[in-house]
Amino acid sequence: MPSAISWQERHLDQDQWFLSTFGPLEFVVLNRLDEWRVASWTSGSGPDLGDSGRYEDLPPDLAWQRWSCSKDDHRVQLRPAFPDLPVIARPRHPFTIGPKSNVFFYIGVPASVEVLGACDGSMTSLLTLPSQPLSKTWHGNRSKGSPCYSLRTRARRSVELDDWTGHDIACAVDVKNERAEPFPFETLFLDTGHLAIFEEGGYLWSNALRVRVDEDRKSGFNDVTYAPRPLDQASNAEEITAPRDGRARRSKLRSAFSSFIDVIH
Repeated sequence: MPSAISWQERHLDQDQWFLSTFGPLEFVVLNRLDEWRVASWTSGSGPDLGDSGRYEDLPPDLAWQRWSCSKDDHRVQLRPAFPDLPVIARPRHPFTIGPKSNVFFYIGVPASVEVLGACDGSMTSLLTLPSQPLSKTWHGNRSKGSPCYSLRTRARRSVELDDWTGHDIACAVDVKNERAEPFPFETLFLDTGHLAIFEEGGYLWSNALRVRVDEDRKSGFNDVTYAPRPLDQASNAEEITAPRDGRARRSKLRSAFSSFIDVIH
């Protein structure tokens, strides 16, 4: 179902707070004593609160994170964000792409919520709260690579909105197998730093990725490019979060299907 969270900038006076729910995540943002304060918990494990209120309405034992601001700072905004590391997506069930075939996948990446507050008049990122914890893994080999998150995905071939959660970002991946033999889709490295986030009707989307598997290169070589917007199904979506690492036409990555070391404990 679509998310009910508001991504619009808000005004929060001293000693006022609001509560937001995003998937299994709940959190309170409070303006108190020239400070921004944020407390978060998993749905069902925290206090029973309304949508907003005064400081005296809150329980005294909330575990706050705090940032200084001035008495004239009242602006606060939430916006969705990709996880802070790249993602290794693995289909729950094996899938093989036929020779010379072109297929689409929709991969749902759990979004985080970034909280921004005015500090001396300038909007500042306070913290980012993950809607769903992800296990860490490693992309590459034992001598060279990078840390990532591990994500099990249904790798849907189509998106039915009634079956899509409002706290997932729908990433459309267009894979072209240019080889003369089948190609097993076992893992996909999602370099999310160049992906923007769009919103339409309470659902989140990224701009699409295109992955070309080249038959003239060694196993695992590919060419990854980014479309400027989501696919046609979300053609009217509004961009609400710019890419973390800036816009790019092509990824520097040359190993989106390469091996990885399993979950890091």
